[in-house]
Amino acid sequence: MTRKPESLIAWGSAKDSKPIIVDAAIKCFAQYGPQRTSMDDIAEAAGISRKTLYRVFEDRPKLIQAVLQRRWLNIADKTKRRVARANSFEEALLEGSLTVVSAATKDELTKAIIHNATDHSLEQFLIRGNERSSEAMLDIWFDAIEEGRGKGLVRRNLSNERIIDILASIQALLIMRDEGPAKRRAFLRDVLLPAILFTSGD
Repeated sequence: MTRKPESLIAWGSAKDSKPIIVDAAIKCFAQYGPQRTSMDDIAEAAGISRKTLYRVFEDRPKLIQAVLQRRWLNIADKTKRRVARANSFEEALLEGSLTVVSAATKDELTKAIIHNATDHSLEQFLIRGNERSSEAMLDIWFDAIEEGRGKGLVRRNLSNERIIDILASIQALLIMRDEGPAKRRAFLRDVLLPAILFTSGD
């Protein structure tokens, strides 16, 4: 692999350099597989030294999380469109969540990363996300949640942030379980809907 000039990544500019490194990581993962790709491979593909790579991403798990976040954000627009088409709040919760899980489990790179992960921090990232992924989730679900809240369909003790946390956690669990569509839908009906929808006992 031919090394690119070091000047491709400006020193000290993490905002500019992170996308270049993530692009390089995705390229290497596609070529070698996530488990067989070393940080040296990624540094070489990005045209930087290993030392510079670690200045931008302090460790491999942080870089893996950035790759997953890139893949997840690619799913966000599709999910938002599906949520917007829903005829009810219940349908939005079910079909929007199924869209996320289906897209993630069909993405070969995402599957390879998740199902071969040995680092506990990856599970935490999938369940909790980060500030950027939380903002994207709120963008997807805000209108549906507010409409459901206006109709008295949302449990009174739940903030929007708590609903996003519930959605992200349950979707991540389904992605890791990698079950078929029927089992996913049943799980969402049994677990997600009771967690968010108002009942007379609330």
